[in-house]
Formats: sequence, structure tokens, C-alpha cells
Amino acid sequence: MTKKTEGNKRLASVVSSFMPYIEQKISGLSLPGLDRDDLRQEAFVALFSAIESYDSSKGALFSTYAITCINNRLADAVRKASSGKNRVLNESVPLSDEEDQVSVISEESPEETAIVREEYMQILEKMDTILSDFEREVLVMYSCGYKYAEIAERKNTTAKAVSNAIQRARKKLRQE
Repeated sequence: MTKKTEGNKRLASVVSSFMPYIEQKISGLSLPGLDRDDLRQEAFVALFSAIESYDSSKGALFSTYAITCINNRLADAVRKASSGKNRVLNESVPLSDEEDQVSVISEESPEETAIVREEYMQILEKMDTILSDFEREVLVMYSCGYKYAEIAERKNTTAKAVSNAIQRARKKLRQE
């Protein structure tokens, strides 16, 4: 078994172990313009960020750190959704016919869970291949809720360099 395959299996195990927590956490959140898929994606980004930025020398358990990152990211998503900035879009009615609309499934099937895991693995691989180490590290820290100034201090750089790295990373990820 290669190191990459072994690492992917460990990563899948970590993701699987946090899925019940993530599902339980997002089940209680409901805001216009913020559906479960969006919240799930935010939580997975936070979990990935926690995996990338975890430092065992800081004394915290990984699970504590990951849960904190997930909670902070979800709180930020809720704060942004409830800010009223996109109120008109959130309250609008779609123009399509009822028969064209997709019905919402209340519980995920094993197939959906496998798809989410595979998409997550693809995102990880994409980030590893197209982002520089600095861009990836800064994006991960930002995803965990760190402010530009905090990241700059930890990376011994300027807040402007952090902002530029995040913007470059976002642009690269959108283009792929």
C-alpha cells in the first residue's frame, strides 16, 4: 500500500468519524439562503482546515480543535446569511414550474455520503496540486476562522500578503 493510499484511508476515517457531528450540528440550523448542502460544505472545509493546521504541540486534542474550527466556520456562515445582504435573493420565488424543481431528501443515503466523501477527496487533491504551500496554509488558517492580521503574525508576513494569497487561491480554485 502506498503512503498516499494509506493517507487517503486515514483521511476518510477522520472525515467519517466527524460526519455524525457535522450532520447533528447542521440539522439545527435553518436560514433562508443557507441550505444543508452549503452548511455541510462549510463544515467540511473547516474540518479539512483543521487537519492541515493542527499542531499537537499546542496541547489541544485534535477532536477539540476540529470541533472548534467547524463551529467557528458554521457560526460565520450563519452570521453572513443572516446579515440581510442577500435578503432579496433569499426571499425570491423561483420562476420554474413545480415539476422542474428537485425534491429535497431529508436524510442522506449511503450513496450520497460516498459522493460527499469523494468530492471532499477531490477538493483535497486539487488544493495540493494547484495551490502553493503558502496559499494552501493561509487558506486553511482563514477557513478555521483566523483573521488576516492573526495569519500574518503567525506566518511572519503582512496582512496584505495574506489577503493576496487568499485571493490567488480562490481564483485558482474557481478556474479548476
